[in-house]
Amino acid sequence: DDGNHDPIDNDSSEKSESPQNDSNKATAHDVSDGQSTILYVDANGSSWVESHSPRNRTSMSSTTINKKDVRISFRLHDPNDIPYPNEFLSVHGYACHPFMTEDLPASMSDRTVLNFTTTISTDLNILFLGDSISQQFAQGFYSSIFDSKAHPGSHAITRAFINGQIFENSGLHVCSSLVAPGRGGGVTAYWRVLELMSNSTESLWYVNCKNERAWNRGEGKKLMHYRYPYPRPIGEETDELVKRNTSKNNGATTWYRKVYTGSMRDESINESINESNSGETQFYSVGKFDAVVLRLPHGWMKLHDITRERIVEEIELCHSVVGARTVIVSTLPLNNNVLTPSDWDHIIRINEMVRDIARGWQPPSSAGENDGVQTVLVQEFGNFTNQILWLNAKHIGYNITIPDFTQNNGWERLGAEFLLHRYQGIKIMKHAPSIPMVCAHHIEQPFSTRNKTAGQCFFNKISRDGMHWCVETLGPRYAANIACLLGCVYNGNEEQTNERLRRCESECNDRFMSLVPIDGDWIGSSTTLFSKA
Repeated sequence: DDGNHDPIDNDSSEKSESPQNDSNKATAHDVSDGQSTILYVDANGSSWVESHSPRNRTSMSSTTINKKDVRISFRLHDPNDIPYPNEFLSVHGYACHPFMTEDLPASMSDRTVLNFTTTISTDLNILFLGDSISQQFAQGFYSSIFDSKAHPGSHAITRAFINGQIFENSGLHVCSSLVAPGRGGGVTAYWRVLELMSNSTESLWYVNCKNERAWNRGEGKKLMHYRYPYPRPIGEETDELVKRNTSKNNGATTWYRKVYTGSMRDESINESINESNSGETQFYSVGKFDAVVLRLPHGWMKLHDITRERIVEEIELCHSVVGARTVIVSTLPLNNNVLTPSDWDHIIRINEMVRDIARGWQPPSSAGENDGVQTVLVQEFGNFTNQILWLNAKHIGYNITIPDFTQNNGWERLGAEFLLHRYQGIKIMKHAPSIPMVCAHHIEQPFSTRNKTAGQCFFNKISRDGMHWCVETLGPRYAANIACLLGCVYNGNEEQTNERLRRCESECNDRFMSLVPIDGDWIGSSTTLFSKA
């Protein structure tokens, strides 16, 4: 698909909320390790909502911690209890199956590093926007957001394509999909867009989601207008795809989901439909999205086309198209389109630009419903993956010194030429992947670091192809980080300042977009975590 191309000071009353004052509030304490922080532990689970009922979203009048004060929380698990997030990965070539990949090195395989899983409860509507890498992580996030056995019909693919005619050989490339509702009553969705949205690239007509670098706001509106039943009728077909012929398929077969009769009626997206006391099935509209998780589609776009103006325009369109007031932008990682040291420097400059846009973001001064994107946050995905690649390079034999990842001293750029060493054994790829990105260990020894003579290797649990990532490995930290970042915005009733927000953002990235071990006591203990700025 895309392979070619200082902590906050909180007093004790803030850190621990007594249940004697309000029986509906959670008893929460921070996890400061000697100093205050933005991450809280809820030992009794009052900030966790297991129900998938959409009423959790429509009943927003309460200010109790389990209904309003905490709108997104998460838990960490042993993979033996909650499996790795591979259930909805629809493209076989991106998945990192255990029988095809080697185990992670010891430095990364500990249960507190990359060997736990994540579940999430939220009433927020969250949209993942971007290319097939966004698709991967949205599908991993789906595994975190709902129990597919208890609620099998919540997941819906609304549009997809298959390269060729044989599903088994390629898998289903998703153009749009969603989980409605998820745990906590919110909705999570994915929309495939291969170019940064811009007024100049908007199409008024059908867009071939396989490879057309344009977008149509109608696709976003369809997700907002999507109507779903709850409780879902027993035995109803939910995942049937119907083939549609179109003159712009360019060799791909396009499929649409067979929907419920009347479930796509053009109703107001703000419509509120209440469940009856008897539990009879009612239909709900998704409505506007609270937040968009945005990936810059490098690979489809050239580096020089990813400009400040284009990024800002897409952020603004996230509100006007799908109603989002918060946008999370993921920093770019290494991939097989990064061919030269100059390319790598350009990636680093784009990531610095993303941070600068977020830090300097000024929400529109107008009040009311149409006040645009209020908050822009950064997910340090590039930093996270770079740490993984450095440790893996050391593991497979590179004579490098691991830098102090906590220091902003240019370690991502200095001495990183080894990241551009290419594995030459995959002839079907236009650009060969980075050796530290795909190799677990080499078949032939001694190991050579010369660019074109490294020899063949066994695949690892980091990346299958040098572009896409092993969501089974990276997905749980990714999901926890998104939940933590959104908590910075949507959890708590205190007046928010930019300073508090940026401290919260920084800690979420330091804890989860890194290889810093998390607290082992959080894993498998039904401990609920949530962030507050």
